Amino acid sequence: MKDGEYLFVHGGRDLKEGPIQSMWKVNISGIQQLFQDPYYPVEWEQVAMTGRGPGSISHHTAFVMGSKEVLFYGGMKGEDSNSEIFIFNANNCSW
Repeated sequence: MKDGEYLFVHGGRDLKEGPIQSMWKVNISGIQQLFQDPYYPVEWEQVAMTGRGPGSISHHTAFVMGSKEVLFYGGMKGEDSNSEIFIFNANNCSW
């Protein structure tokens, strides 16, 4: 894994599988270099998380708090509305 700034993506919805519970990250520095070098590999890495997270959610809102915490709110759990709030620490990948 290379040093740099990362973009984290959690959840979403697959048309066949429904809501998704995994989280992935990509090195933003790699994306910037992609424009400079078409052969530079941009690689997504699945994040191993600890703690009790939101599980399979979609249509939620997320925003960064401070330097390394991300708040996740609302959306859908399956076909039901979700009113829970979760905080993810990107430093240690924990909920």
